[in-house]
Amino acid sequence: MSFVRKPAVAGSFYPQDPGELRQTVDDLLKKAASLITNDVSQDSQGRPLRQLMAVQVPHAGYIYSGLIAAVGYQLVRTLSPRRVVIAGPTHRVGFRGIALSEATAFATPLGEVPVDQDAQQYLVEHSSAAEFFEPSHVEEHALEVQLPFLQTVFRDLDFSIVPLAVGDCTPEEVCESLQTLVSIPGENPDDTLIVVSSDLSHYLSYDEARKLDTTTLSQVMSLEYPLDPRQACGAYAWSGLIRLARRLQWHPQLLMNASSGDTAGGKSRVVGYSSVAFWKYNPPEDEFGIPDCYGSLLPQMAREILIDAFRDGNRIGSMNTISKFSESDHALQLLLRSVGASFVTLTKHGQLRGCIGSLAPHRMLSEDISANTLAAAFEDPRFPPLQASELDQIKIEVSLLTEPQAFERFEGESNDSYLSRLRPGIDGVILRRGFHRATFLPQVWSELPDVHDFISQLMYKAGLGTEEFGPEIKLETYQVQAWGESPDEPSTK
Repeated sequence: MSFVRKPAVAGSFYPQDPGELRQTVDDLLKKAASLITNDVSQDSQGRPLRQLMAVQVPHAGYIYSGLIAAVGYQLVRTLSPRRVVIAGPTHRVGFRGIALSEATAFATPLGEVPVDQDAQQYLVEHSSAAEFFEPSHVEEHALEVQLPFLQTVFRDLDFSIVPLAVGDCTPEEVCESLQTLVSIPGENPDDTLIVVSSDLSHYLSYDEARKLDTTTLSQVMSLEYPLDPRQACGAYAWSGLIRLARRLQWHPQLLMNASSGDTAGGKSRVVGYSSVAFWKYNPPEDEFGIPDCYGSLLPQMAREILIDAFRDGNRIGSMNTISKFSESDHALQLLLRSVGASFVTLTKHGQLRGCIGSLAPHRMLSEDISANTLAAAFEDPRFPPLQASELDQIKIEVSLLTEPQAFERFEGESNDSYLSRLRPGIDGVILRRGFHRATFLPQVWSELPDVHDFISQLMYKAGLGTEEFGPEIKLETYQVQAWGESPDEPSTK
């Protein structure tokens, strides 16, 4: 029997009158527009370099958390999804698993939003955690309060929802369910947007809440899970999204956070709120670059250079080694004679053992790789010189760099907005101030996924310690092609 799920908190969490509700949401989105930019950088072909895949937004009454939610939806309004998956906690009726609704639509004063029943049925058939359980939806506000925002930002779209009332679940169960819904055969995964509805800490003093929420958001920015329900009421749903983001290499961005003590409540007992975006980064389309069939030979060549250095005691004249390595391949010879910039990284049992490179091309690529290989092994001041006994324990990675480009600030742009335009996993970053300079390769993002941690450690590497990041610090970015030895590859040749 078909039915429409009626609004349960209209008139309390948000206005019941349609005109007033529409005006309220429009006003919140207008205020949010002044707090965040939704511009997305593009490559030379006009292709977006990052794509919004999911957001976490709060679900308190609009007077308390509406602006924080609106900041997230200000980004969302640039999308055109066919389906929105809304996952949030069960405040009223608990459930072991993920509760789906048999309703054909969810209603608000702004109208009805259809439920994607086919997607729900597909989820039930492919997930052991999801099943239909109406009691968890009847009075639940966490999902409902998102609908007027969606109805406003997508007012010109025909979209449907999949409402997930997430009860006691493991991050893996939620992750698998979310991934199932974005991986339905025959559909474009980009047509599905994920919205996680969650507040932060509850009923602590203002200062206690700020401390705990800062810890929680730091955890989120590092994609660490699970969250504890004491940290966030939507901890189970949010932990599943974090698990999915780590699996699919989405990167989080904190858009805004505050508490009821900052908005419309007292400071003795507050509730924390945040809005977090999760981005998928698209590597730039490069018409040039080095084919993998040749790039994959570079770590082998670097290893031959080290083998000869230990065998002959010659740590300078390695060009003969390179000539022998490439003598049977004319194309490889031409590549190695071109001017290029490289970094050579040595690891031992997964830990850094040496890394030296060039930030700009200034000599033949063969000379650059040779010099940097020897320098990484014997001249990195952070490590003692490599010993012959270590040669079969190290792995070698060779990275080729594009020409660094100045990473310009927009006029009046905040630090957060400026740094948010860096592309984790794609951009290598050079940081300069006066005589201080340091760089991190794009590979370092895997260890420091939060942009603020990334920049903080880069400043430390540059000798700037705990100084504040500001406009006087200049950034440049570059991209790399990198090839490393396989973990299963014999380490001596």
